[in-house]
Amino acid sequence: MKDFSAEVRANMDIKMFIKGATLLLDLEASSIEEIIHDMLEAVFTETPGHLNHAATTPTGISGIHRHFLTPNHSPHGSTLECEDSHNATNASSINNSGGHVHGRSHTLTRTTGSGLFATTTKLSALNKDELIEEAKKALLLEIKQNDLAYRRLSKTIKSVSFHENEGITMDQSWICALCSLKNIQKRYLALARLAYPVNLGRSNEGTQIILLVISPQKEKKTKCEIELGRTFATILSDLEFRRQLIYAQDEEEVKALLCARAHELEEEHEQLRHAPDRIDELIDNCLEPRPRCQVMSGLIADLRRRLPLYPSDFIDGVRGNHTVRKVTSSVFFLYFACLLPSIAFGVLNYNNTCGKIGVFRILLSQTIGGLFFGITGGQPLTVLLTTAPIAIYVKLIYTITESYNLEFYAFFGCVGLFNAGFLFIYAALDASRIMRWSTRQVRSIYTHFLTSTEEIFAMFVSIAFLVEAYRDTAKEFRTYYFDCISADQCRGVPVNDATVYNANKTLLNSPSPLATTPTTLVRDLVDTQNATATMGVCKPEVAILYLLLLACTYWICISMLNFTKTPFLTETKRELIHDFALPSAVLVMSFVGSYMFRKVELKPYSVDMDTFEWKVIDFRTLNWLNILGAMGLSFPLSLLFFMEQNIASVIVNSPSNKLKKGTSYHWDLFVVGVINTLLSLFGLPWVHGALPQSPMHVRSLADMEERITLTGNFLSTSFRVARVRETRITSILAHLGIGLSILMLPIPLTYIPRPVLAGLFVYMAVTSVSDNQLWERIQLVFIEQSAYPPSHYIRRVPQRRMHLFTGLQLLQLAVLCSCGFAEVPFIKMVFPILLFLQILVR
Repeated sequence: MKDFSAEVRANMDIKMFIKGATLLLDLEASSIEEIIHDMLEAVFTETPGHLNHAATTPTGISGIHRHFLTPNHSPHGSTLECEDSHNATNASSINNSGGHVHGRSHTLTRTTGSGLFATTTKLSALNKDELIEEAKKALLLEIKQNDLAYRRLSKTIKSVSFHENEGITMDQSWICALCSLKNIQKRYLALARLAYPVNLGRSNEGTQIILLVISPQKEKKTKCEIELGRTFATILSDLEFRRQLIYAQDEEEVKALLCARAHELEEEHEQLRHAPDRIDELIDNCLEPRPRCQVMSGLIADLRRRLPLYPSDFIDGVRGNHTVRKVTSSVFFLYFACLLPSIAFGVLNYNNTCGKIGVFRILLSQTIGGLFFGITGGQPLTVLLTTAPIAIYVKLIYTITESYNLEFYAFFGCVGLFNAGFLFIYAALDASRIMRWSTRQVRSIYTHFLTSTEEIFAMFVSIAFLVEAYRDTAKEFRTYYFDCISADQCRGVPVNDATVYNANKTLLNSPSPLATTPTTLVRDLVDTQNATATMGVCKPEVAILYLLLLACTYWICISMLNFTKTPFLTETKRELIHDFALPSAVLVMSFVGSYMFRKVELKPYSVDMDTFEWKVIDFRTLNWLNILGAMGLSFPLSLLFFMEQNIASVIVNSPSNKLKKGTSYHWDLFVVGVINTLLSLFGLPWVHGALPQSPMHVRSLADMEERITLTGNFLSTSFRVARVRETRITSILAHLGIGLSILMLPIPLTYIPRPVLAGLFVYMAVTSVSDNQLWERIQLVFIEQSAYPPSHYIRRVPQRRMHLFTGLQLLQLAVLCSCGFAEVPFIKMVFPILLFLQILVR
């Protein structure tokens, strides 16, 4: 790579490209031969002005925007001049005939400003064809085997990148082709952006940007094709810049992007050149005496880091290509991803607390917490939500209040206030500092601790979603399919007290032999009545429809999410379908379940419509022993909040997400403490950073680059984040929508069937483990070794040791699951402590 701050030639090359190089936008070609031919035609064609699909174009360049960039170029004016119009007309006929000469050759003359085209050039059509063929021979290498032959680029420049999961990989989306020719006197450069990615061979499976550099053989070494190629390869090696280049509308935007990127590289390289040596800096930091009092130093550092970027958190939500579409789809995704789990946990809390906390309070809490954090939080991409462990604690608190005859809301609020107090202490003492080192880029002992904990906890969350969906489905089948009375057993017999009395009277007056044992039939009728009341009449259609809606919701979500991996439609439409996968699936399956199968009696979820008052809880009903008990309960709860909030933040700030605005662990923990203080004062359920909604929120705002990897005999497709729009708009708008949804209780929100909620749980469980290395290593046990992905931990670690480490992680996961899914509420209190001890175990 070139140093733009030290090498003067780098910036000069960029300026020359802007002045005189050839740019082809949306080139339609499917093979390297076609692409090179079209680019050479454009480079060596001496035709004035713009050539587009309405103007004269070489064969094979129909339907592209083709531009010759000159110093005084304007999209609406002609800047090139020919010696006469007759020659220009003949040049058009030559181009349209595919470069073949009809009649005598006509000489063209074009004069441009200083730059790559600094001379007046005269080429005949015949010489042009010969030059194109010579360039093809220099650029393309023909490979023959038996009767088969194919061509590939002989001399190229590509970039190599390091990814935490894939290791060292070649960038597939661009390539630079080089050659030097004997019969030219100046350098030529062309940049082509293909209309769609093209497979050009191994390590070039999804190429969309091609740079062509041609120089004279006698050119100086500082100006040869390799040096010029290095300049532009340095710029194209940036993934985010390539995505901006692909989305550019015209050549003016391309030029602006090139200038801006060159300026950024110059500043970055200048900083790197003058930066102190990292080893010396590390030694100085270790030997430098630290002040004894560091209270709130992390909070202050987070505020200094994030406050200057606060305006950009809103501007980035409307600025850039496809940003409005991405933000809109992310708002809908986040709305449903928060609304539906909130409804599900509201139903769970409603059953656990006998209506003390339900859907209404959950949605109100979600609205307040989400809006407050979206406006004041340091990392707005983190999503706050009430979770299953919180529901477990709420059930435990309700059990204690019932056992000791305490006022529920007072005891619940007291536990919440002490929990928030512990969070304030953690934030002030910079307890989250350990999480700051939880990235794979920093090679420290904390890296391995927290990385292992992240993987285990993320897998536990996925299992929790699957368990919740399984429990709901199993309950439906037990109620309506297995543990029920067949309708044939009760048909025609209205079971009530009058029926039993009349049947008994009839049997007593009957001369039949049955009259001698009337109590037997009466007892059977009473047993049938009790069984019907407890187990219900069998309705297998209800259970089957429940399973059908669950499976279809998951299938639609996954199919639309993976639609970008298919060749159907265009890239923009595929991304649009991908972005609206979750809301589309929910709306479609809600219509199917509530309208198309309205004859099937699917029981809607319960909604608490009690009158909520904005009144602070009266804590005077608690004595000092109750307050001490609340403090004891709040400490494990604070550990749970500390771990879950920081793990969610660490995963959001993962290096693979390429976030640029910095972390805010201490400030975010402080804000979560403030939010839960307010919620506790009014008896509303608590919230904290949640998985998998937080990393899924990041992905919904990201531009992705597709990669095709050949491992053994298998092809696999993966996606890499190019850039993420770090904005607060999505969180604020989504939670405003959730606040408005409170007005839709119970109608029409109850039209969303419960199996759709379960299908959403399965969808989030499956998608959240896609980037989990623990899940990848579990799969390796069942995959043949020739198909192992080229991940760095497979290359560097012996397989036996890797599988042993995976087994130990599974053992830790089993301990967490056995405690987290235990039926006894008091055992679940140990879960936060076990989660915190995962660091020491690692």
